Amino acid sequence: MISDFKKLFAYRELLYSLTKKELKVKYRGSVLGFFWSLLNPVLIMLVYSFVFSIVLRQGIKEFAIFLLCALLPFNFFSNSVNYGANSIISNANLVKKIYFPKEIIPLSIVFSNFINFLLELLILFIVLSIFKYKFYMYLYILPAVIVVQIFFVSGISLLVSSLNVLFRDLQHLVSILMMVWFFGTPIIYPLSMVPERFQFIMQLNPMAVFTIFYREMFYYIKHSEGFNIPSLRVILICLGISFGFFFLGYFIFKKIEPKFAEEV
Repeated sequence: MISDFKKLFAYRELLYSLTKKELKVKYRGSVLGFFWSLLNPVLIMLVYSFVFSIVLRQGIKEFAIFLLCALLPFNFFSNSVNYGANSIISNANLVKKIYFPKEIIPLSIVFSNFINFLLELLILFIVLSIFKYKFYMYLYILPAVIVVQIFFVSGISLLVSSLNVLFRDLQHLVSILMMVWFFGTPIIYPLSMVPERFQFIMQLNPMAVFTIFYREMFYYIKHSEGFNIPSLRVILICLGISFGFFFLGYFIFKKIEPKFAEEV
C-alpha cells in the first residue's frame, strides 16, 4: 500500500488537472459560473430558514446558521459520493487508454467538492461574523476535523466508484442511501432531540460526529456555555470507522482495478 501511495504522489499533477477539469465541467455554460459555489449556501439558508423557522416553526434560535453548520459538511460528503459513484464509468476512455493510478479519478471528484466546501465555509464565516458569532475561538480544531472527514469521504467514494463498475445499479441506490444518511444525521434537528438511549448508536455514524463538531465550533459558541465535544470514546470510534472505511475502500478499489478496462 505504501508503494501505491508513492505512485499516487508521483501522479499528483494529474490529480490536480482532473480536479481542475471537474470544477470547470461543473460550471460550464453557467452564467454565474464559479460564483454558484458562493451563492448556493446563501440560497439554501434562505429556503430552509423559511421552511423550518416560519412554516414548521422549529424552536431553534437562528435556525439558518444552525442548519448550515451541519448541511455544508454533509453536502461535501453526499456530492462526492454521488458524483464519484459513476466516475470510473464516465471516464472509460481515460481508463482504457492511459496508464495511471485509477483512484485519481474518484479522488479528483472528492477534491473538487472539497474546494467548493471551502468556498461555502467562507460564506458561512461571513454570515457568522454578521451575526456576532465568535467562530474563530475554536478554529484551530477545524483542520483536524477536515482531515479525518476527507479520509472518510475518500474511502466511501473509492468503495462506491469501484463496486459500481461491477454492479451498475449501485449508482441508483447511492442517491437513496444518501437520502437515508441525511435523515440519520442530526442536520435538520439537534442530537438532543434523539432519545438518549439511541444517541450513542447515532454517533457511530462519522457524519453525525463531524456535524456535532462543526456545530460546537460555529453555532453553539453563541448559544451554549463551553465546548461540548463528543466523548473520547465516540471520537476514537469515529477515527477508527473513518480510517477503516478509507483503507477498506482503497483495498477493494485496488482489487477491482484490474477489471476496469474490460468492464467499462
